[in-house]
Formats: sequence, C-alpha cells, structure tokens
Amino acid sequence: MDSIYVCFNFRSVSVYSDNPDEYDKMYQTVYKPLARFLYSHPDFKFTFSFTGPQLLYYKKKRNEFLTIIKELVERNQVEILGGGFYAPVLPLLFSVDRNTQIDMLSTEIRQTVGKLPRGITLFGDIWDSSLVNNLQTCGIKYTLLDSCSIPENKRNFLYNIMHDFGKSVEIFPYYNEFIPPADMPAEIFAKNILKAVEKTEKQDDYYQITPDKIVILSMNYQTMSELIAAKWFEQFDTYLKSLPDSRIKTGTIDEYRKNQDIKVPAYIPTAMNRMLDNWCGYLVRDRNRTSFKNTVYNFMDNYKSCRNLYNRITYMTILINQFKKDKMRKKAAREMLLEAQDGCAVLCTMNGPYANTMHRQNAYRSLITAEKFIRDSGKFTENISRFDYTNDGINEYICSMQNYFAYVSLLGGAVQELDVMKNCGNYADNLNRVFEYDGADDNYNRGLFIDHLFGNDQFDRYINGEAAGDGVFSRIYYKEVKLSASRKELQLLAEAEYKPTHQKVSLRKKYIFNSNGLSVQYILKNESSKPLQLKFAVESNFADVNFENGLVSYFNIEVADKEKVQIIDPKASTKEINLKEGMKALDVVRLTDTKRGVSFAFEPNENCGYFYSPLIFHRPDFITSKLMTTAATFVSTLYWDIDIESGKETEKTINFTITSVKKAKKEN
Repeated sequence: MDSIYVCFNFRSVSVYSDNPDEYDKMYQTVYKPLARFLYSHPDFKFTFSFTGPQLLYYKKKRNEFLTIIKELVERNQVEILGGGFYAPVLPLLFSVDRNTQIDMLSTEIRQTVGKLPRGITLFGDIWDSSLVNNLQTCGIKYTLLDSCSIPENKRNFLYNIMHDFGKSVEIFPYYNEFIPPADMPAEIFAKNILKAVEKTEKQDDYYQITPDKIVILSMNYQTMSELIAAKWFEQFDTYLKSLPDSRIKTGTIDEYRKNQDIKVPAYIPTAMNRMLDNWCGYLVRDRNRTSFKNTVYNFMDNYKSCRNLYNRITYMTILINQFKKDKMRKKAAREMLLEAQDGCAVLCTMNGPYANTMHRQNAYRSLITAEKFIRDSGKFTENISRFDYTNDGINEYICSMQNYFAYVSLLGGAVQELDVMKNCGNYADNLNRVFEYDGADDNYNRGLFIDHLFGNDQFDRYINGEAAGDGVFSRIYYKEVKLSASRKELQLLAEAEYKPTHQKVSLRKKYIFNSNGLSVQYILKNESSKPLQLKFAVESNFADVNFENGLVSYFNIEVADKEKVQIIDPKASTKEINLKEGMKALDVVRLTDTKRGVSFAFEPNENCGYFYSPLIFHRPDFITSKLMTTAATFVSTLYWDIDIESGKETEKTINFTITSVKKAKKEN
C-alpha cells in the first residue's frame, strides 16, 4: 500500500554564546527525553537541526547526548539537517559568507555524527532564488520551506524542484497546521493527516506515478516541550503499532527522497514563513489582502533597528573584503563578522522583533571586535568620508576615529550610530515611541545631536513626554555645505519655517571630529521680519547597551555649574525640576555607563538648561501577547532660551567627549 511519510523535525534555537543556559534547559526538557525515547523505539524516525554554537556546547557539556545521536544516525533512524553555522539570514549575506556559514555547519555535523547533511533549514524560512547556486556549491540537495511559500497548486504533499540559471535544488514544504496540541489523541492526528492527503489525491496528476506522500512538521522548542511532557510521541508510536496496515509511517526526509524520483517543478523567487510575514507591520499586512508578497526587506523597513544592524554588517563585510595586508587578521575579523550575522540579532527571536535587544548589541560588539582586528594592522588612520551607508540613495558621513565609529545622517543632521571601540556596543541603537504602547509617537529618528525649536507650550509638552510639534529641524534633510577630510570637518545647512508664527529660520551646523569625541557648532539665524523668541534644544539619546532579560542598566548622571556638582536620579525624569526653572545654568553634563566603563560629557560654550528622561519601551511578546520590557533609552537634552532680532543670528557650541572610566564591580 502507498505510504504517507510523517517527518518530525525539531528546529534549533539561536542563543548568545556567553549565556548558554537555554541550551541546557532545552537538553533537560526536550533532547534528553527525546533521545531516550528514540533509542528505545528504533522504528520511530526523527529529524534534528542544530546551530553551530549549539553543537559546540553539547560537545563540551553533553557529549553523551551526541554519542547517542551519532548511533541513531548510523542506524538511519535520525537525520541531521544543516544550515548556517550561526543561523544567519542567508539571502542578506554576500555569496562568500553564505558558503562559509553553510560549510562550517556541515563540517561540524560531519565531525560530530560522521555524516554530511543533505538538507538544510533556513532562518525564518527566508528564501531567495540566488541561494540555489550557493546550495549546490556546498553540496546541499534540498531545503525546507513553509508551505505558505509554495504556490497553492503545487501543495500536494510531494516535494518540489527549482531551477535557476541551470542549477537546481529540491524544496520540501512543511505543514505546521497539522502540528497536534499536546492533548490531541494520536488517532485524531492521524485522521487529520489522512483526510488532507486523500483530498489532494482526488485532483492530483502525480498520484498514479508517485503514490507515496510526505507530511513534514517543523516544530520549535515550545511545541516540542509540550508534546514531550504529555508523552505524545509514545502515544503516536503505540497507535501506529496497533495498525500495521496503516498508510502512515514515520520517516526521515532523505529516506523519502531516495525512494521517490518524481518532483513537482516550482519557481519560488522569495519567501519567508508565516510568523515573520505577520510581523511585517499592519500597513503591509493589510496589503496582503491584495496578494502582496512580503520579503525580508519589507520586514527590515518596518523595524528600523534591524535595518541599522544589517547596514553595519554590510559595511563591515565590504571593509573586510577590501583588507589585503594581513591574512591572519582578516581571518579573525571574518570569524567575528560571521558570528554577528546571527538571525536572532538581525531580525528577531521567537518572541518577536522587539525581543532581540541583547542579541543585537552582542552583534554590534562582534562587529567592533572585527573592526579592531582590521585597525590593529598598524595602518589605521582616522578619517571621515561620504558613503551611502543606509542604502537609501543619499550619502551619509562615515566617521572612523581612534575610539569610536559613527555616522551622520542628513535626515535631522544627527549622529545615528555611535559604536565605542571599547567593545561597548552601539549607543545610538534606539527604538522610537509608538502611540499604541508609549502614549506618543516620535516623528523623528532618535539619535545624538537632534535639533529642535520649541515654543514654551511645546517645550512643556516635550518634557512631559508628549508629542510636541515637529521640532522644526528634527525631521528635515540638511544640505552639505562643506566636507573637509583633512580637517575632519563637516558643515551642514538647514532652512525651515517655525510654523506657529510662520517665521523662516536657518541653522548652520558644523561637526569637528577628533579621537575622543567631537564638537558641534550651531549658528541659528532669524530669516524673518520679526523677533524670534523660542527655546533651542539639542537632544541626544543613549541606548542601554547592557539591557538583558528585561532588566535596565541605568547610567550615572552628573550635572555641574560654577558652584556645585549635582547627581540626578537616572530612574526618573527631571521634568519637575525643569517646570520649577531648575538646572538652567549648567557648565557640564556627564553620563556614565559604569558597567562598560565609558563616560560621555557635554560641555556647552554657554550655560544651558538640561532635561533628562529615561524611556523604557514595552512591546508585545508575540507568543503570549503580553507587554514586556524590551529596551531602554536615556534622553539627554541641552537647551537655551533664544531671542534673535530679524536678520540676526546666535551661536552655540557643544564639546562632546568620550572617556574611559573604571568599571563598576560585578555583583555576585
């Protein structure tokens, strides 16, 4: 009788290598009981996929588990699938990095179980037709994709083959809609599978040629832990043994493909799984009703922090590829680059695209280490240059200084990335407020040295955390006036209108970069025919680069005038002090990240007012739908009262310094 192969696949989970507790939890709750079950039930077949760091951890800590897996592979009961070593988003990588990631994991699997993988899984099932060439180059025969990525008329519980420029790869769709709840009887599960397969066979042109069908279920950790706790696999095995003539049998994917030669041709240009597709944002999701097909680029457009990390990875890839002087340093830098390509950092974790703050900062630290390997060759010189860093068709200004890497965007004229080379992370990796969760919308990108013009009422709303108008300069594009690479100087110009009074204003902004920071000179001119009486504010936002497991790591905040130094509570806004006209004549503002041992100092040329506020971001967990703490940003704003006559101008300068300080001792 023709068979229905049911293939269970347990997908790997990416975990930051310095915090592998999750691996041990997975071992105790899933891998250990599952290995025990498979060893004692030799007819029950299963498929696993691992990441590289996961295999390395189990080799070191749980080698007995891998010994059992190797024995199960040798008796053709278990199949191990490959992929990228650090679970990267392969379509976003350069071709050489794709091949390297795949080959690294294939080699590790062969060394561990003695057999090269024939198939792979992709992070988020993110697919691009250009991967066909890479998979064939790496000796990979097939990949798994979500069935929603396959044209509906090709979903007939067979497998597909895709050709691209004379090369081909096999594609196995998985059908997670058939994954059973832990309390579902095995008999009901089997009937659901049988009913779905028989329905397609009625209109299936391939039924007479290839009667055997395959149903793949690709399960995550949460699903597997529930099924194992309920001993569901034991129940299913008992059910199958009670019906020896049943069409349904367990099998591995490679076993099925060796027995079946007929493949259904299908061309799939791009794909991603249902989960990521649903996370692409409400606007794009609405467009799905008109058959709009989301891609990974749509996803990054909806989540700015993902796009920013991708831009940094792309830039470092170019930098490393161009480095020719020292092969050992280039190799070490590439290893750190590969580690930073972790899909959980670039896109999301299982809990959603807001839950990867820690992964993202760890990726930035790996990229900083990679850049230090390149710089330490002895040929590094500080420089600034034009480069379309964000791939939006508009040049940004790249600043590679001795102690930091940054770039300035013409949008808002602000610093939108600040990587401190002390392996601290990206202090400009800020989220924006969303009204649904934060009670206000940020209509500008948070960064450093964002310029605002406020009336008194607008400023009161601003310090109260409300939407406070457009800030005039925070949302417009500046124009380049002059870039001097030799003097490390960038001059920008913005021309705008203060809409409440319809007064035209211009702002000349000059950055001068140095090894330990920068200085910013502002020349604000009243281009209107009447006096301009407003508040000029310069806002800088610092991301909590130490955020982990919902815990915020606050900075130390110090402000000083001519008479005293005042320490500010970092957990509370200074709005009450500001409303009482406090902190109006400061000389220095210092924010210190004691955990990383770095301090940021602002020294204006004229006494200024100061506003500080911590922003704690709460976003939904996409598994539980509950709000969780996902990130934190510390808002630091210097401001002045200005009164400029028609045709006149005023000048303000801020010196910004980055210094190393003693790290706080770790708590036991």
